[in-house]
Amino acid sequence: MKSNAGKTYQDGVNAYYQILEDKKRNKSTIDRQFEYNTYIRDFFDDNKGKSLEQAIKCWKYKKGLKGHNKYEKDDLKILGS
Repeated sequence: MKSNAGKTYQDGVNAYYQILEDKKRNKSTIDRQFEYNTYIRDFFDDNKGKSLEQAIKCWKYKKGLKGHNKYEKDDLKILGS
């Protein structure tokens, strides 16, 4: 509030709704320690119509491999289709 002296509650409400709209349009950044969340988001971005169960199966497969844990199209081979 100190940095917005002179603003009204309505200004705050408007700013809140603007933040919500911006979140809908732009992907938020997921920090490095949340590899699972990043993997799942990338999985669904690349595979519309797949289930969370399938995404988790691919994640568990990927996590068991040496190297990075980033989603790759090749991870789908664990699904057998």
